Amino acid sequence: MMPENRATTGTASMIGPWSVPRGLPEENVSESLLGSVRRRYIQDILRMHSRLSFGRMAAELHADDALLYRSDHGQGVVTVAAHTASIPERYLLGLAGFRLTGYLQAGFASEDLVFDRSLFCEPIRDFHPTDTHVITTDTETGRILGYVALAHSTDPAPRPLAAPDRRLFPCEEAHAIRLHEVVPETTELRTHDIREVKRLVHAHQVTDRTQRLRITLELLAGITLAIRAENGAVRMLIGDVEEHVALRHLVLLGLDVQLLTGTTPALSPQNLMHPMYVTREKVLPFCAWIPDGETVDERSRLLEQAVAAASPIRALRGLMAELSGSVRHREILGEAAA
Repeated sequence: MMPENRATTGTASMIGPWSVPRGLPEENVSESLLGSVRRRYIQDILRMHSRLSFGRMAAELHADDALLYRSDHGQGVVTVAAHTASIPERYLLGLAGFRLTGYLQAGFASEDLVFDRSLFCEPIRDFHPTDTHVITTDTETGRILGYVALAHSTDPAPRPLAAPDRRLFPCEEAHAIRLHEVVPETTELRTHDIREVKRLVHAHQVTDRTQRLRITLELLAGITLAIRAENGAVRMLIGDVEEHVALRHLVLLGLDVQLLTGTTPALSPQNLMHPMYVTREKVLPFCAWIPDGETVDERSRLLEQAVAAASPIRALRGLMAELSGSVRHREILGEAAA
């Protein structure tokens, strides 16, 4: 049996699934038995994280003056945004577990690799200290309802985007591109001016469409207000999306989005998230400039109004009337590949 992997989240303990066989000779294990143990292990992870409560997290981070943003308008949810370095490890483990379970349930994470590596959350060592985590929780249960991250470059110091030895963002690696070559006007940027939008996840158990819309609005407000709190440090968002799914969220932020066409994204089979480029429909990289401070201030005001509204459907209609995001396709030529 595996030893327990234990991490405290709030007042509860997080115990890693115990049912992982280690060192069993492959010839002594039938494929059906191995598959059964694997399924049990994955179900153990899903059940474990479904029971975790983050009810005290917002208050603790607020008391420590660690928040970029906090929203609680009496609508049954609380949303906060904070950097990795400001969040206690016990909460980071829980957030990494929510990310993993969300992607397992969507078919975007490899069950085989989770099982083979005895994982119960994404490795938090991969989080950058200034990654921004936006988290929406249920005020009654403390359970996470929605999450999105704005990932910082892993370059230790800011590097020109055109620097040949700078570190690529994950979406650049997956799509085999270098951003400054496919969008030449980004050459003026440095790596620390950019954030990659990652892991936009809704809790699997939330099936009510109105509630899911409220959670979406909360996350969008969290993104905008967290960027505002960075005081101009964030100049561009990048990432990748399915054109008819998450793209509409970016437009709701009022962003002018460039969708880059012509790539064939893929990750190594040894990458935990390689299935997300197998199971999803056509996935396109994107980039979007962050507007000037006055425009961000106005969008922040509109999104704060939206999350405070009693009806998220009316709030959505109001945002669509006030914000005017756009989408432009830009073809990538073969020589622009990384």
